[in-house]
Amino acid sequence: MKHLPLALAVVPALLLSPSSLAGDLFVDVSATTGASDGSSWSNAFQGPLGLKDALAAAAAGDRIFVAQGTYLPSSTGTRTQSFGLKDGVELYGGCVGTEAEPEDRPAIGSAPTILSADLNGNDASGSLNDNSYHVIRGFSVSASAVVDGFVVRGGVANAGGNNNDRGAGILCTNGSSPTIRSCSFEDNRCNFGGGAGYINGASPTFTDCQFIDNLGGSFGGAFDMATASGVRFDRCTFTGNRANRAGALEIFASSGIVVTNCVFRENVATGSGGGGALWLGSGGSAQVVNCTIVGNRGQTTTVGGLLNQGTSVTLRNSILWGNEGSNGATNANNQLVGASAQYCLVQGGVSGTGNVSADPEFVDQAAGDLRVLGSSPAIDAGSNAAVPGTVTLDAAGGQRFQDLLLVADSGAGTAPVVDLGAFELQTELGEEVACTPQPNSTGSPSVLAANGSPFLNDNLVQLDVTGLPTGQFAYFVLSDATGNASVGSGTLCLGPPIVRLYASLLNTGAAGSGSFVVDLTALPQGTVIAAGETWNFQLWHRDQGATSNFSNALGLTWE
Repeated sequence: MKHLPLALAVVPALLLSPSSLAGDLFVDVSATTGASDGSSWSNAFQGPLGLKDALAAAAAGDRIFVAQGTYLPSSTGTRTQSFGLKDGVELYGGCVGTEAEPEDRPAIGSAPTILSADLNGNDASGSLNDNSYHVIRGFSVSASAVVDGFVVRGGVANAGGNNNDRGAGILCTNGSSPTIRSCSFEDNRCNFGGGAGYINGASPTFTDCQFIDNLGGSFGGAFDMATASGVRFDRCTFTGNRANRAGALEIFASSGIVVTNCVFRENVATGSGGGGALWLGSGGSAQVVNCTIVGNRGQTTTVGGLLNQGTSVTLRNSILWGNEGSNGATNANNQLVGASAQYCLVQGGVSGTGNVSADPEFVDQAAGDLRVLGSSPAIDAGSNAAVPGTVTLDAAGGQRFQDLLLVADSGAGTAPVVDLGAFELQTELGEEVACTPQPNSTGSPSVLAANGSPFLNDNLVQLDVTGLPTGQFAYFVLSDATGNASVGSGTLCLGPPIVRLYASLLNTGAAGSGSFVVDLTALPQGTVIAAGETWNFQLWHRDQGATSNFSNALGLTWE
């Protein structure tokens, strides 16, 4: 159902060393003037090694702001060099060089800050064997080590020993639990496992991250985790990753793993291991909740979606659709094997409470837009109890738990009931649009949105009215079509089907204006307001001569 309307004293800088400043350091690869001591944007650490220098100078409690550009962990061609994280040090990329707080940054992606393993600048020519083994290393750091707003690119973990054959983008071992947010891991590769990252005995968290076109060798195109615990992926997207087993994510002998609001698309298991999107096995436990697993492939095996071979898996509120086996089949066993699903949409159908198998009705699957339409069977079909208590947003940052009016809840829990998949149908007001012709006759009432936002709560719309004869009864008519029919002395802009919403007498007072509250739950059963539709409201009343009149119309486009 649709939910209608997110003290220190001032001392001259020369008297202070950089480490004694207010905990902020600044890095700008393009800077050519200033002290290059990181004390301000005008004195930012300079050059491709600027971030490396800032990390060396930083202490717990410091924040490092990094301007757009490309940064390297070494200028000597030493492949073991990486960006080493520090406890209590927060890194913020995506800056333009004026920021004082992380929220001052422009939208993530508009000012890319790239952490590159391309030490010799020759990746474009195909020379990759001189890249750093790992772009980022996290050893024994806590969640206070933060990486936010970076592109992590070009790690090549292709040597043996010291984990130099795994975790090309980020290597998390020795109990590390860094906080990674709003980062994109792209074109990293390794021989053993985890092109984007390898997690062993560690507990990192990844939020709002992308993992794109990483190669994982034997295990986990994006991530390989072993004997890990408490790892969390929320609102992450896995696209185009490849490995022999687990095209995107391998969960091996690991416990308490939580994967929520994630999208897995076009990942490929290239070998006999299977699991085009996810492979789980060898004990442990994991939750996969509100994920969209679509269009992944097992190149030489059956399971293109999720394959479980011995982990306790809680699979809930998820969509598995269009995942292919080696012969191109998209049956139930190409979507899911070895895991019990509940409140999921699985192509071909699987047994289990609340499961459905109808077309999820994506907005545009071919273009990668995996939001669902308002008529989708995924709407309000999940289990509220399955959603982890910390989850309040969907994959796009929209609010979870929204209702689509007049669509019966088929899931479990008190309304609003969660949708299936990574995206909740968002139903905020979009924009007002004109309905032509307008206005009608002289003296007819006008309909205006109240204070620019007519929604009082989930079901009630308040519209302001002017020009209505005092004390006259009125009601609204609405439709998603236009007709431009002449009725009485007014013009009905709307086309069939016309829906009438009655209300009590409008107490307009002598001025002939006031507010009118419309209850959208009065819409006929079966009416669906879908995202992207424009609904037009008009007010009907009779004048003193009992002649029908219609106001001008207000069009509202729902997002």
